[in-house]
Amino acid sequence: MRSHAPAYLRATQAVSIGLDVDASRRPDVLLHHAGLPSDRSLLRPADVVLAVEIVSPGTRRVDRFAKPGEYAAAGIPFYWRIEQDPVHLHAYRLGDRIGPGGERQYELVDDSGEVIELPEPFAIKLPIAEIRP
Repeated sequence: MRSHAPAYLRATQAVSIGLDVDASRRPDVLLHHAGLPSDRSLLRPADVVLAVEIVSPGTRRVDRFAKPGEYAAAGIPFYWRIEQDPVHLHAYRLGDRIGPGGERQYELVDDSGEVIELPEPFAIKLPIAEIRP
């Protein structure tokens, strides 16, 4: 992600997103606006452009269902889910569809085990073979 992201965005790991007063989540990778202090361990949802989760056997339900709902409710514009064995990327963007609780939901914009080509959050053509979970 670091080699693909434009200068106005930064990819990072081991940083949490404060979803509300009592809850936070730590995506496997996140993309945030550049210019934030590098020593921050907690970001506001407004600082985050993309949350990426790598699904493992112990996190399937949380990564596929709970986290996307929480990230969407917080207003994070993009969510990527990476499945393993074989590696397959599912790219979502926050849509206009409203869920049962009145929150916006993600809509799938592309998924592939070969190449993902997206115009946003920045123009990227990513061979899936480059992803190493």
